[in-house]
Amino acid sequence: MIRNVITLGIGSRSDRILFPKIPRNKVIFLFQELIEIDHIEKLINLKGLRIAHQLESRSSDSTIPACQRLSRIGDEIVEQLVEWTKMLPFYHELPVEVHTHLLTRRWAELVLLSACFYAASTRSSSQDSLPVSSTTVDDSEEVSFVDSSVNLQLLQKRLCAVMGKHIPLEHVNKEASPLVEKFTALLHSFSRLKITLEAYVCLKAITLLHYTPHSCDETAIDVKESMVRSVYVRKVSIIQDQFVKALQIHLSQHEHGARLTDILTWLPMLHSASSVLLHSKMFYVPFLICKNPQRINDGNRGGEVRTVLSPLSYHPSATATDDEEELNATSSC
Repeated sequence: MIRNVITLGIGSRSDRILFPKIPRNKVIFLFQELIEIDHIEKLINLKGLRIAHQLESRSSDSTIPACQRLSRIGDEIVEQLVEWTKMLPFYHELPVEVHTHLLTRRWAELVLLSACFYAASTRSSSQDSLPVSSTTVDDSEEVSFVDSSVNLQLLQKRLCAVMGKHIPLEHVNKEASPLVEKFTALLHSFSRLKITLEAYVCLKAITLLHYTPHSCDETAIDVKESMVRSVYVRKVSIIQDQFVKALQIHLSQHEHGARLTDILTWLPMLHSASSVLLHSKMFYVPFLICKNPQRINDGNRGGEVRTVLSPLSYHPSATATDDEEELNATSSC
């Protein structure tokens, strides 16, 4: 599982009365900037979850054990989130330590939020009218928004492809069932919100800016440090309020879209699901369900994952002796 210490290398329509007006051109520019830096396809299409050619490929990743390749995904996920954080418009308004704290606390929610939006935005129209019973079809290649058993089978199929060997469904069920069930429910609730791209990128920033106190003993902090910390807590809150205002303005312009109150009510569900992800060794599950693994081509030889976060290191488990142990090894870090 990704370590808890990340060091950066560097409503209803009546809701509008709650917030003062922000110039419309400023809101539009903000959304454009957030969309340009999001790169959701790059985050979802993790290189560590691509499939190496079995025989003909000479790429370096084809010789790396599957368990080791999967264990490096944590580095890749964090690297993508760090790069996104460094491009945020408010990045230079806060010290690196604050960004580190925010990302450490919120990376799991950011992962799930991005996965939900990607799945919803690439959803086929046929999914909208499918009852639960009709989604349980063998060889389904599409994530289900209502049936976790379909997603569990999809996860097994894709995991087998990435690892290059058969993994029994019962082993996948044992390791990933709670996370898949929670993620499926989260997908369903998210899809009902009908979130636009603009609302998604704004909500992503709002999620990152949800500041919670450090877990260390507050009594060990001197008065000066406590005062400095309180200043940045207020600063983070002010920045977050600006994004909430921008989101509310955007939503007010879409009469049949999501309401601010609905989105804010959904956020605790996101937090609850992230708690399951944090306690799961299979932190790549949302991505593997949402994105069909691609094959590694010859242009990707060597250095598939560029580790720039020196404090983050992943040590794959010892060579597995059976399928279940290897599945455990792939999700250890």
